[in-house]
Amino acid sequence: MGLFSKILGVATLGLAGTSPFKGLRTGATRAAKDAKLAGEVTLAEQQALKTQIGDIYNPRMQMGEQAFGDIAGFYSGDQQTIIDQAQASPFMSSLVGVGEDAIARTSQATGGFRTGTTNENMVQNSQGVLMGLVQQILQGKQGIAQAGFGATDAYTTAMQNIIAGTGATRGEIAGIDVSRAAQRGNMISGLVGGLGSAAIGKWG
Repeated sequence: MGLFSKILGVATLGLAGTSPFKGLRTGATRAAKDAKLAGEVTLAEQQALKTQIGDIYNPRMQMGEQAFGDIAGFYSGDQQTIIDQAQASPFMSSLVGVGEDAIARTSQATGGFRTGTTNENMVQNSQGVLMGLVQQILQGKQGIAQAGFGATDAYTTAMQNIIAGTGATRGEIAGIDVSRAAQRGNMISGLVGGLGSAAIGKWG
């Protein structure tokens, strides 16, 4: 029997007749498995967090994008969309009505009905209300657009942090597998090397 065969025989049978490789499942191995499981749980939580953050910020980003598009369209020549929105507002008819009542009372008291200025004043009142509502709508859309920009910045930062954390978690999980493989290889090498030295001392 050659020296290598003697070493393999000892490594396979062991001193008590059982395989010494059963001892490779040590506490360190169990700890590595627990660490890998914890890493996988963390990875799943990070993926779920991405969805949750998206649910929070997406509505604001979409509204901000729409508002910015409306503002850009208004200053690019499409004023009619904002004007239609203002004219459809319940405030329009209410404010125009209030103004017309005031004009009528003033005209009646000053004789404006007889001078023909009442209709002109009412037209100016209607135009003034419309312009005021248009400005309010534009200001509101500007606020929404800014909120959308802020939500986009916050979402981008959150995603960058989560992606970085996910990459780190994946690296840790991969590192655990590499470490376990290296540990197993070192243990086997050490065991075989130790048995080889013992065999050389005994049969050499």
